[in-house]
Amino acid sequence: MGEIVVRPAERSDLPSLADALAAAFGQDPFMRFLVPGDGYHRRLTALFAFESVLIIRGTWVAVDDGEISGAALWSQPGQHSPGFFPSVRHSPKLFRAFGRALPSALRHFRIIEGAHPKTPPHWYLQTIGAARPGRGVGGRLLRDGLARVDAARMPAYLESSAPDNVPIYEHYGFRVTGEIRLPGGPVLIPMWRDPQVTQSR
Repeated sequence: MGEIVVRPAERSDLPSLADALAAAFGQDPFMRFLVPGDGYHRRLTALFAFESVLIIRGTWVAVDDGEISGAALWSQPGQHSPGFFPSVRHSPKLFRAFGRALPSALRHFRIIEGAHPKTPPHWYLQTIGAARPGRGVGGRLLRDGLARVDAARMPAYLESSAPDNVPIYEHYGFRVTGEIRLPGGPVLIPMWRDPQVTQSR
């Protein structure tokens, strides 16, 4: 296995990184609940394409053996919202992801957004995933992102959709702050990480 390289995403990476994230979240309980089952991988790829194109400046990819095998999407303090028109321009990806289930998905996203802490300013790990588990890609992406967070002396926040991942995030300094219960769906675990004095490498 060659060295895993993490670098900022480019627009030409979008198809590959969306496909890698779709593979990473193939069995994720939250995505299985949210995204219709017919054409699941195709729908999930469209969803991650939508998310990453709106946050391209906060997206980093992991290149493993010459291929994009994972990605991390970070929203940073002071980062401007993409705005109405860019969102509308890329909305066909969102419709491809959810189809008739889009209104329901948006309701659940609003619940998650409503639980998001408003202060203090922080980095938000919106999505992180690796297409091939067990190769250290996810850990490499997380350490790389947290090094940037620590260099900025900022806190960080995420929601874990997989209970098994909670101890992993705790190892990197996150702590559980509660639960986000989705009507008829899974429980998300919000986690907060205070500013760290030393970098997490």
